[in-house]
Amino acid sequence: MFAMEKVSATPGKMEARKELRMHRADEERIRAAAAATGLQEADFIRQAALLRVQEIEQRMSLSVLPVETFDAFKAATEAPGKIIPGLQSAAKATEGLLKDAN
Repeated sequence: MFAMEKVSATPGKMEARKELRMHRADEERIRAAAAATGLQEADFIRQAALLRVQEIEQRMSLSVLPVETFDAFKAATEAPGKIIPGLQSAAKATEGLLKDAN
């Protein structure tokens, strides 16, 4: 058997269905790979899709900056704040209009 990354199963009943079209050659490759890993074809396809989802979600949650840009960003966030005329009164005027999600 081949080692395959594991995907955590979503609990509960599987109710959604997807249908896909593919070339016969791709279907044969998937069938062979599923058999080699000991999985049903549907489980193999679902796990492969979910692994790709995890990869994309990870990329979307990361921000990658060049070192110089990160250093400038860090310096800007650590610098003392500035009082901007009118902003404090605007903030007070809208106080209580927005609520935290928690």
